[in-house]
Amino acid sequence: MSRRLPPLGGLRAFEAAARLGSFVAAADELGVTAGAVSQQVKGLEERLGLALFERRPQALVLTAAGCEYAPTLKAAFDAIEAATRRLVPPAERVRLAAAVPASFATFWLLPRLARFEAHHPGVELAIQSASRRADPGLDGADAAIRQGRAGWRERACLYLWSEALVPVSSPAAAGADDPLDGATLLATEGVPDRWAVWSAAMDRPLRPRRRLMLADDGLVIQAALNGLGAALVDRHLVEPALREGRLVLLDARPAWRPGTAWYLVHDERTRPLAAFADWLLDECAGPMP
Repeated sequence: MSRRLPPLGGLRAFEAAARLGSFVAAADELGVTAGAVSQQVKGLEERLGLALFERRPQALVLTAAGCEYAPTLKAAFDAIEAATRRLVPPAERVRLAAAVPASFATFWLLPRLARFEAHHPGVELAIQSASRRADPGLDGADAAIRQGRAGWRERACLYLWSEALVPVSSPAAAGADDPLDGATLLATEGVPDRWAVWSAAMDRPLRPRRRLMLADDGLVIQAALNGLGAALVDRHLVEPALREGRLVLLDARPAWRPGTAWYLVHDERTRPLAAFADWLLDECAGPMP
């Protein structure tokens, strides 16, 4: 006699959402979108004829039926996972070393890293610190994230995105009618012309109270978060802080520095490197975290 079981996808989606407390967290674990998780759970509820969640603003609450169902499913999936591990030992992970600037790693890569781990459990990604002039292939790195113009020693350069400069500050520092007038302008060593580029592109003269030069974009962003002044940085790096309200846009119009973009630079395209490169492109095409 055949088993009368609901679709496995719906069971997995419900178990993950119940355990993690949100569709978004479940989506990150399962490697799908939050909308897909919501639809799978809805399909399961329709199949069962029962509501498993109460969907409240900013909250996901289990119903009595959901509270009864969730621990049973978790135990079942735990048992399946344990049996599979006993039967099939995990394959040895392949190491991929990537030299990544601190600003890119902290504000863009790390918030997404769990998704890479979920999609590519066989690749052990080792993130190494890299300066702006890091040379991929040296010091044990297989690839590097670089900001600038393509063409580093004839290595392959995979385009990720063009730099879109926007001025940001903490909410407290943005209280004036014109928060850039008389502000402290935070600047990055090595690219001190950013504010001039933005000012010319926007046709907006700047009258700063003073300028504070910092070593890299990561320090500039952190200084802005700490209320020390206005930062002009790539919007991709600060999108999470903008969405969370920790930073605010002082002008939504971006300035583009000609030829300046982010690249994945590498030599030999190995299997783990191909997996990392394809994942990066998917993340760049998708929504901000």
